Amino acid sequence: MPEEQSGSAGVQAPGVPTVRDMDIVYQEVERLYYEISKGCGLSETAYWILVDIVVAGGSCPQGSIATCHSLSRQTVSSAMRSLVTRGLVTLERDENNRRSKIVTLTSEGRAFCEREVSPALQAEQRAFDSLSPRDRADLVALVRRYVVAIDLEMQALHTDGPAASELSNGPAASGPAESAGEARPHVR
Repeated sequence: MPEEQSGSAGVQAPGVPTVRDMDIVYQEVERLYYEISKGCGLSETAYWILVDIVVAGGSCPQGSIATCHSLSRQTVSSAMRSLVTRGLVTLERDENNRRSKIVTLTSEGRAFCEREVSPALQAEQRAFDSLSPRDRADLVALVRRYVVAIDLEMQALHTDGPAASELSNGPAASGPAESAGEARPHVR
């Protein structure tokens, strides 16, 4: 009989995944993206900036990058400087909003992304498409619910607020039928 696994909540039934199992899966995903970015000769942040620009069609507001990945503006700024220095992107003021900057791929940046970033995005899409449509919807919905639950638990540590256990009574517990078309939660 398999050995019982224990987590912070007590003893788990045999064969039932624990939070440590989720940590390992997230770390494996992190390792894959780290290897992809390093294989391109980029920091992870610089890689994700280029991904965002490619997905946006070659140009996007700098502010949306920090928000999308929950990164500090300083982290994005530092990675952006390295991309500008390498000649992969330009950074210019938005004509419609002088306080905002637009990041655009240079011709060298487009060539780099066609060679390095786009193939990785296509491989990622093929991997996701290898799951059934229902599995894809379930995966996105369950990871999103898990992220919300972690966020609630962490908030409760600091505010004595609601804990994730309250999710089972709220709308977030509606199940995997939630929209899979929303932005994918990035595990980083």
